[in-house]
Amino acid sequence: MTKDEIALLLADAAHEVEIGGAPVEAVVRAGRRRKARRRAATAVTAVVLAGGMGTLALDGMPGPGDSVSPAKSASPDGRLVYEPEITEVAFGTHGGVEWGVTVQVWPAPRDRAEAVVQTKAMKDWGLTPVTSGSPSDLVGKTSYFVSHLSGSSDEVTSRRLVTFDSTSELPRPKGADIRVLPQPLAKDDGPLRLVIGTVATTAKQVACHWKDGSTTLADLASQNSALHSTDAVIRPVRGYPTANWFVCLAPGSTTYKSAQVTK
Repeated sequence: MTKDEIALLLADAAHEVEIGGAPVEAVVRAGRRRKARRRAATAVTAVVLAGGMGTLALDGMPGPGDSVSPAKSASPDGRLVYEPEITEVAFGTHGGVEWGVTVQVWPAPRDRAEAVVQTKAMKDWGLTPVTSGSPSDLVGKTSYFVSHLSGSSDEVTSRRLVTFDSTSELPRPKGADIRVLPQPLAKDDGPLRLVIGTVATTAKQVACHWKDGSTTLADLASQNSALHSTDAVIRPVRGYPTANWFVCLAPGSTTYKSAQVTK
């Protein structure tokens, strides 16, 4: 059949259809119930390891893809102050334990109204910004939260905030500057086998040295490059243009000794 013939058939069918009023109240009630369930789920568990994928997935989190999420206005420049930029820096498996490192960046609110919206959104994620308690403290400040998760595809056994801050000026390392945050891989008091940190955006390689004498090299990944399981990488983070984040995982059972920019 031609397009014109199909169009005529559809038009004839449309004339025979009787359309009633939209169930607006029912839709609104269903949306409210789903929103309440979503927030309850968020309070119980915010992040889980995705089975079989090796990547981190967010469960029960409000977001733009939710068809019943209430519409919210963006900032004049198009920024969504109620939604963070999330970058998964690295993920993998070590000794049967799945792990991942993510950086979440919230743009700086321009006024108190935006700050109030952002504070409520952070609360939905189970996050508390670095302020005195007043939303006004967030005006003009970018907030970031770095999380390390470990466990299995069935259960997250550890979710740890590695570092977080709300600041009017993000750190801007230069040259061979490096900030290192060694972390246990699983238990809070375990051996330091996971290294997380920042380097200048010009840095192309970081060498992580371990106490057994071995070295792991983390190389710079290109912007928006495909994610894959890795023991070491340097990656740009969306919303954090002043520095890049890197991750190194210790081989075997050794632990952290030192790290340096080598390129």
